[in-house]
Amino acid sequence: MDKVTNAKTQFRIKQWTKIIQACQASEMTIASWCAQHNVNVKSYYYWLKKLRTLACENKTLPVAQSEQPIIVPLSLKPSTVATVAITIHLPVASIDIHQGASREIVETVLAVLRTSC
Repeated sequence: MDKVTNAKTQFRIKQWTKIIQACQASEMTIASWCAQHNVNVKSYYYWLKKLRTLACENKTLPVAQSEQPIIVPLSLKPSTVATVAITIHLPVASIDIHQGASREIVETVLAVLRTSC
């Protein structure tokens, strides 16, 4: 591909990227948006497919100049690491019961200890 053709293709890719982004950002249907902005619907879908194909081929697509980076707030939850509430030392084993253990777990552990000790 010669330089002029390459430049023309890159220009059209940038132009159609902006058009498609504007259409998708609107709350209108594609047909309504295209009619309102004097864009041929078949051309819209042709370029949408072309841009998606370029993206799938890992070729870099231009970013519209008006596009701003998105900042997503991140909130960290406190650590959910359970702390040991009870430790039972036996000659053959040690048993740790963590804080927040259910009543059923504690009762089961104690029942097993009664039968084995």
